[in-house]
Amino acid sequence: MLVVPGAVLTHLALVNLLPYLQDMPKNIAKGFDETLKFAYLEDDSQSVRSSAAAALQKCGVVANINCKNGSYPATTQLMQQTSNTTDEQSSIVASFKNSLDIVSMIANDKYFGISDLKPTAQSLNKIVDDLKELNGTMECYKSNPLFCNIYTSAGQITAGMSSVNKALDTFKTSDVVEAWDNYQHLLILLHGLPYIMVIALLFFTCFWMRGGVCCCCKGGTIMSLCLIPYAVFWLASFAVYFTVCIIGVGIKYGAALFRIPVLQGKPTLEKAIAHIEASYPEFWKLVFGDLTQGCELLLRASFFFVGASIIIALYSLSECCFCPYRKASEGRKPKASKQVGGVQQGILV
Repeated sequence: MLVVPGAVLTHLALVNLLPYLQDMPKNIAKGFDETLKFAYLEDDSQSVRSSAAAALQKCGVVANINCKNGSYPATTQLMQQTSNTTDEQSSIVASFKNSLDIVSMIANDKYFGISDLKPTAQSLNKIVDDLKELNGTMECYKSNPLFCNIYTSAGQITAGMSSVNKALDTFKTSDVVEAWDNYQHLLILLHGLPYIMVIALLFFTCFWMRGGVCCCCKGGTIMSLCLIPYAVFWLASFAVYFTVCIIGVGIKYGAALFRIPVLQGKPTLEKAIAHIEASYPEFWKLVFGDLTQGCELLLRASFFFVGASIIIALYSLSECCFCPYRKASEGRKPKASKQVGGVQQGILV
């Protein structure tokens, strides 16, 4: 009776947990590539570079030649020549809306903005600053330096993709994620946790049905040997649920003590969770989803099972010590009798 509600709680928790636990490595990679748009960084940076080159072409500047040596003012025949670059600027803005805005947020983030992402953050920041100084129609001698800066910065992003990929690998293939991926196929076995105690109780039932008397006591039988596997399975069940309980309590109430080394500044788990959930809700939902609810249910199940295990152990010890089911002929029986006041009474032992 004690095992049934604990088993139900365990299964409910795992139904919520397992889909997210099994897919977590894949979802982390998908989160950075799709939700946080890093998969589009190189293409959109190249699009920005092409738009800047097209804008420069309207002033007679060849970007890949003149921007390198800073000769763009001299190539403009008339210093007062103007150009309308509204379309090119709109294209650059569209690239930022598509991916570069969110990538810039991550690269400049106080936790995600690790050293390998710093060059990308600086280049994106420079493009944004230069873009703010542009208008629809401008004199070429004013717009040329700005578009050249944008062209150069976008080129630095595409040239530095190896550094970006290295940073992403830090998040996608950290030691914790790789360990999780290696053992995720074993997670389905967690559904068998409650039945370790069931097996233990089956052995105890065999002992109990034969009177529940240890072989070292009067009236004991060989069935008391069932107590050995019972104790082994009871201990295994208790150890697993107690471990889950300790880890769960530690994470829930000690999140301010655990630090995450892969993030910038090694923030505590509590701060990292609050920041990611508030700043990047779509990423949080994809990777973690209802993980919190499942973890809470599993923690409750572990609390229940630890308590039930202690009660079962106390009952078992009491049963073995007091032998309440010992047969009367093997327990209390008349040993002698004597006359007291004309009434014969038995002396019980």
